[in-house]
Amino acid sequence: MFVDCRITDDLRSDDRSPDRWTVFDTKTGRPAWVKGLRQAGLAFAEADALVDTLNAMERAAPGSSVTWSDRPSGPLFASV
Repeated sequence: MFVDCRITDDLRSDDRSPDRWTVFDTKTGRPAWVKGLRQAGLAFAEADALVDTLNAMERAAPGSSVTWSDRPSGPLFASV
């Protein structure tokens, strides 16, 4: 089986609502952030399209799918 190591984002069902989805970083397991917003509670089609977009950005230019301004900071988001 071929595994694309450039897949940095994926989606999973939300804990609180099974018909909603979260886009998450496959390396950290944490929700993705885009323009300062956590990408959770999305409809399936929206989450799936965002995963495709973020992964395409990573394949084209590694590191391009997340900007420093999108990375959460502060005590709740400290590195593990």
